[in-house]
Amino acid sequence: MCIRDSAYISESLCVGCGICVKKCPFDAIKIINLPKSLNSQTTHRYGPNSFKLHRLPMPRPGQVLGLVGINGIGKSTALKIMSARLKPNLGRFDDHVGWDEILAYFRGSELQNYFTRILEEDLRAVMKPQCVHGLCVYKPETKR
Repeated sequence: MCIRDSAYISESLCVGCGICVKKCPFDAIKIINLPKSLNSQTTHRYGPNSFKLHRLPMPRPGQVLGLVGINGIGKSTALKIMSARLKPNLGRFDDHVGWDEILAYFRGSELQNYFTRILEEDLRAVMKPQCVHGLCVYKPETKR
């Protein structure tokens, strides 16, 4: 654990012993039942000690893709990535990842073709909004 203005756990140093919970001077760390972290196939990450999205769903031509799950599991993040509203950073939140590298990461999978078509504007993703409280606000669609 590193002491700064707030509690911060160094993931590369953490062995999961739980001592940080007892020693945190801010009384701000609580460990809950977390799933085992995967070491590969990270599609997107927001920052250190934060949410990681592993893999993406594969939409099929002419079919509807629906994502269902508990809060915080990555449904909205996955949909933003699939619609190119959010560029996947491949887990490197502090580094710029370009579309060439992203396409190379997905090379050989159906997602490579999917993202290529999205970027070439040959395909468009349409999402049904989940937050209905903001539907009365009209925002014209902007080009990328």
